[in-house]
Amino acid sequence: MPHIDLLRAGVTMPCRDSAARATWLASVHESIRGAGGAVTTSVEEPTVGRNYYRIGVRLGDGRPLCILLNSAAAVVAAAQPPDRHLVTLLFAEVPGGEIYRRVGLRVATTAELEAPFEDRYLQILTDEERRDVAYHRPGRLGDLLFNWFD
Repeated sequence: MPHIDLLRAGVTMPCRDSAARATWLASVHESIRGAGGAVTTSVEEPTVGRNYYRIGVRLGDGRPLCILLNSAAAVVAAAQPPDRHLVTLLFAEVPGGEIYRRVGLRVATTAELEAPFEDRYLQILTDEERRDVAYHRPGRLGDLLFNWFD
């Protein structure tokens, strides 16, 4: 059963929020340093075809990861670096999740992001968002929160 508390109107649309971005970015640096890793890319802003912020990191064991922020929902997630052949993300657990929670961000687990959702939960979204969902047909809650809709 999907975690309905992650959904709210506007969550599927690209949303730029400079305060949320700054809080998230500071938390990324703190969490990745704490994991013995490093930030490896600059921040990519939400845009048409991606409704979330994304930054690349390398963990202490050398594994690359992307840390994501959906600022409309104040939700942080992690995913493997994007594969140009895949539209959907391969989600992972967020390292140092307590750091994000401490500043008021919600950390989504892999299980939450991989969960299918029921159409009845989409009533929370705007009409435009429901049309996008009907067109793009995302299969998981994570595909709704961190999407490729145009």
